[in-house]
Amino acid sequence: MRHGTKRRGRFSGMALALLATVIASPAALQGQPAAYETTDDVRRLPIPPVDRSREPIVALTSGTLIDGRGGAPVSDAVVVMQGDRILAAGPAASTPVPPSTTRVIDATGLYIMPGLIDLHIHFTQQRGDDMGRYLDSPAAAAVRGTALAAQLIDAGITAVRDVGTVEDVALRIKEGVDRRIIHGPRVFWSGRLIASPGGHGDEVTSTATGRQRAAGSGGRRVANGPWEWREAVREQVRALADWIKISAPATQEEIAAAIDEAHSLGVPVAIDSFGAYTDMAIAAGVDTLEHPLDMSDRAVALMRQHRTAFVPTIGAFHNLLTTGYPPAGIPVGGFYYTHSRRFPIDQAQHLRRVREAHRAGVPIGVGTDIPFENESRYPDAYFRELRYLSEAGLSNAEVLASATRVGAEIMRMGDKLGTIEPGKIADILVTAADPLADLANLRQVRYVIADGEVVVEREAR
Repeated sequence: MRHGTKRRGRFSGMALALLATVIASPAALQGQPAAYETTDDVRRLPIPPVDRSREPIVALTSGTLIDGRGGAPVSDAVVVMQGDRILAAGPAASTPVPPSTTRVIDATGLYIMPGLIDLHIHFTQQRGDDMGRYLDSPAAAAVRGTALAAQLIDAGITAVRDVGTVEDVALRIKEGVDRRIIHGPRVFWSGRLIASPGGHGDEVTSTATGRQRAAGSGGRRVANGPWEWREAVREQVRALADWIKISAPATQEEIAAAIDEAHSLGVPVAIDSFGAYTDMAIAAGVDTLEHPLDMSDRAVALMRQHRTAFVPTIGAFHNLLTTGYPPAGIPVGGFYYTHSRRFPIDQAQHLRRVREAHRAGVPIGVGTDIPFENESRYPDAYFRELRYLSEAGLSNAEVLASATRVGAEIMRMGDKLGTIEPGKIADILVTAADPLADLANLRQVRYVIADGEVVVEREAR
């Protein structure tokens, strides 16, 4: 029951007893009175009360619970869900299974944790060997995105942020998942990338070939001057964007105007940036920095000062250095023919920047940003990204936090996602082996639960 739009009313019976202290709105979870529920997205639109009293109750029993809150795992744990919400979670001795439970899943020997979060994807990117086929077709982009959505949810990735899309494809995938029309993760989307003329996203030459490409596409909104950047932000918010995505190069006034406009409308901002533009954006209050590209020596300290979150997408650039993207004709070595990427790609430097940010206490999220070959690189790209974070110095527990609780907080959804506790949305991953012992165990998916519904179920090997 995505975004709380299907059923209205109040809880009753055993569910009411279990939820006596839980109120669904963000204000209530912070100890403030709640007047209404809200949509389960970043926009937080008020909605009427949601009736889950007739929804089926599902319980996971006898598993080891890694609830995402940072405490020790709980053995012989129970998680109870009704509809799209978690009713109770904890040790079996103190967490009864309601007698009206519709289904009990025996999780003996399994590990129960929050669903994974990918903070940087593009649903509309290219697939297959023929990269030029249907390149500018929104309908084809929607087909590609639908296929990627299924790959992600099957791997236990239950929430994603699309940071730049063709037309409204990501929004329609979001709605398709919400309405159970397609199989996929919870989607938060950023509308069109806002760029300066010729900036990142509006390059005149193809990175693969250096040949001039056609001007204009559904994937970007080109703007000139601070007032046009404000207008571009307003257009994305009007189009129901959860986030705003901007890029460099741009003037300090343009960057500041876009961030100020978005924040005035209650919408956060991500930036794809490099060099001095990154420092400008951090000082202006950007919410997330995407990529560790050509970062200055001041950037990490500025991020700590301004509480900027970091989504480093290390694997996307490591691919350039090791394999390139052969179907797209992009050779090994780095960016070519790209005016806004006139600097070398240095994997060791990227890892150092992530290590510095981690030590400085900067929130670090998991994002993949695979631009091509989605059919073969996902979901492996996600688990490789976790390994890169480990190489940068994060412990297994810290990497799992980045993939769940911290990712939810970065997404402005920490009150609804990222941990397993009463009142949260029931987005849950169940694995066959302990992910704290070895992150590779995340690949051993047994169950994926989204909005309280079992959407992936696999037999033991």
